[in-house]
Amino acid sequence: MRLLVSVLVIVSMATPLTGVAAPTSAKDPVIQLIDMLRENGTLTDEQHQVLSGAILGKSGQTDIEQDKDIDRDTTVTTDGGLQVTSSDGEFSVELGGTLMMDYAHYREDTATLGDGTELRKAKLALEGRMFGDWEYQFEVDVSDGDVDLDDAYFSYVGVYPWQLTIGQFKEPFSLEESTSSRYLTFMERALPNALAPSRALGIGTKYVGGQWTFAAGLFGEEFDDDPSGEADEGWGATSRVTFAPLAQDRRALHFGAGLSFREPDDRARVDFDVRPESHVTDVKYLDTGKIKDVSGVYRYGLETAWVNGPFSLQSEWLAATVERDDRDDLSFSGWYAQTSWFVTGESRQYKFGKGAFGRIHPFNRYGALELAARISELDLSDDDILGGAARQYSLGVNWYVNPQMRLMANYIKVDGDENADADGDVTGDDDPDLFQLRFQADF
Repeated sequence: MRLLVSVLVIVSMATPLTGVAAPTSAKDPVIQLIDMLRENGTLTDEQHQVLSGAILGKSGQTDIEQDKDIDRDTTVTTDGGLQVTSSDGEFSVELGGTLMMDYAHYREDTATLGDGTELRKAKLALEGRMFGDWEYQFEVDVSDGDVDLDDAYFSYVGVYPWQLTIGQFKEPFSLEESTSSRYLTFMERALPNALAPSRALGIGTKYVGGQWTFAAGLFGEEFDDDPSGEADEGWGATSRVTFAPLAQDRRALHFGAGLSFREPDDRARVDFDVRPESHVTDVKYLDTGKIKDVSGVYRYGLETAWVNGPFSLQSEWLAATVERDDRDDLSFSGWYAQTSWFVTGESRQYKFGKGAFGRIHPFNRYGALELAARISELDLSDDDILGGAARQYSLGVNWYVNPQMRLMANYIKVDGDENADADGDVTGDDDPDLFQLRFQADF
């Protein structure tokens, strides 16, 4: 056999070369011989491929054959999105998007809230991997009529369990803030989320241990938040630690804590405000207005969650201390507690490495049905700042049509105090009822 192969190679090398590849319709006699030997079983497919490559070389391949090589070098998948991955896994790119369309009806008490519809989110996202150890994500949202940049970062993951991220991304703080809006149990985050930091330009690191994670970073402002007059921008430092003694497919127990400090820009002003867990209305009952002469803001958070099959509980407490020059410090705080039950038996998917919740996969083709309830409370009044306080009661129904689509319905009862007047824009002590629907799809 070895002698036969050697003879074939020598014969092929002795074949006169014209400088032009032979037409595929008229094969070289040596190639025809190799094909016959494979058909007769003398050569294996692998040996046939080696010999053919040695004789023809890459330049002798047809366009179709070269296309087949390209196909072998890349993998295209459509599992929830369009993803192209190189054969060695070193490079990948995935195109995704999110659409959320809302409708809200308000049983108004004293303030006019305004029924209507809204394109809550319309996002396009590009994410993937470069050179094996670099991950990236670029996400824009056009739901407000303008192009708004959300995530835009690179992460180095070549020194596991450490991860280094640079760009614009969410500061590591709060379980609900860390969970993507696509996977939230309710249409909007709870009232205390007004105290949590969000996205900013910065650099951060993360460590994933056996049962715990730690993340921290240094941040400037958001990409488009630039103080006027070339004044110095603010900066912040934020960290979060999570501990999960139980993290299984259908059972999880999560604890977490967050700490953040921010020094404002040269304007030395901060403000806190929040809508009544509904985004169609622009009324923000709780609003501190501009707090002046601020030297620093400290934020604190405690979080916990429990999942046992179709049942889950989740709760957080958030607080902020505002330090002011020549004035007393201010303290604001809030909390929420929520529960959910999957009537169809599914379970909330806890992602240990992220310390957050992920996508629901229905058990059958009829989808998954989830019932939920939540109580949330926030107090933005202290000393001379009367931002108001409110408690809200929410009920929710989620129908997950498939892993990428769901329909949501929320009913919310608002109970605001006399200072919950949107910084004086509406009458306080307003107690409206809210009913809202959402169609959501992502790929």
